[in-house]
Amino acid sequence: MKSSAIGSLALAAGGLSLPFSLRATAAAVQQAAQVEDKVVWGACSVNCGSRCALRLHVKDNEVYWVETDNTGHDIYGDHQVRACLRGRSIRRRINHPDRLNYR
Repeated sequence: MKSSAIGSLALAAGGLSLPFSLRATAAAVQQAAQVEDKVVWGACSVNCGSRCALRLHVKDNEVYWVETDNTGHDIYGDHQVRACLRGRSIRRRINHPDRLNYR
């Protein structure tokens, strides 16, 4: 018990942040968005029927980052429609080499 308290105290005193903290995640998203890209809106096409809104970051005509709708406020009465993990992983299906393309 004492060693865990000392470890957490040292972490707090040092001002270290864990790699999965909110600040580190936000910095990673900002860094990904700084690259010359185009953000387009799309809809989730998995088989649940919700059609959640997706923000697709496109570079060189290829989707490289998928975000959910984060434009509204997350308060009671003004809901954000957030896509599930299946919807956010749509990039793998879009960019898969075996995907049928009708061109």
